[in-house]
Amino acid sequence: AIRRSTPAQTGRPAIEAVSRGYIQMIPDIYYNTGSSHDDQLNCVEAATRKVIAMGYADPQRIGLHGHSYAGEGSAYIATKSRLFAAVGEGAGVTDLYTDFNQEWGWSYQVMGGSGDNGNQYYMYGQGRWGFPPWQKPDVYHDESALTHVPEVTEPILIMHGTADTTVSFIESLNFYNALRFNGKTAYLLAYLGAGHHVSTLAARKDLTVRVFQFF
Repeated sequence: AIRRSTPAQTGRPAIEAVSRGYIQMIPDIYYNTGSSHDDQLNCVEAATRKVIAMGYADPQRIGLHGHSYAGEGSAYIATKSRLFAAVGEGAGVTDLYTDFNQEWGWSYQVMGGSGDNGNQYYMYGQGRWGFPPWQKPDVYHDESALTHVPEVTEPILIMHGTADTTVSFIESLNFYNALRFNGKTAYLLAYLGAGHHVSTLAARKDLTVRVFQFF
């Protein structure tokens, strides 16, 4: 089961996966305020167990893949779940505490973004946290993939554009370094000059090939 938000020619491995005989399952996530990553973990695991029970999937050969918001969820799930043989995640936040305060779309290294930050996103938007990290630091800490790196058991593939103006590249680099430091199997695909989604045909082809090499 590969979940991916982006055919072989255009960088959409999910469509390529079906062509190769994979079953693709996209779970429906029921969210609560203040527990987004745990909500993703619970719903993805429940949906995966249902697919296994229906006889569609070999429980020893299931992969998970997500990008952006699904990427940060996939990273978190990789640290907590034991259902997946391998996990791929793209451009996902791995440290919520830091990302809350990071500038979105502009830094001295990366130009051209909005210059806004993630405060409203975390409080009232897709993040669905409803409170700042200083109010409940334990929640921001526990819901961050970076916190649980020592618990990882499966290999992880990380993809990120170095000029991402939505999620800072440092989120993936820190996650990769933490995984390596803790003796985990991890791979980082860093696409130089790419944004939140790789846009060139060459990069998309490369990403598709490497995703399937990994899985």
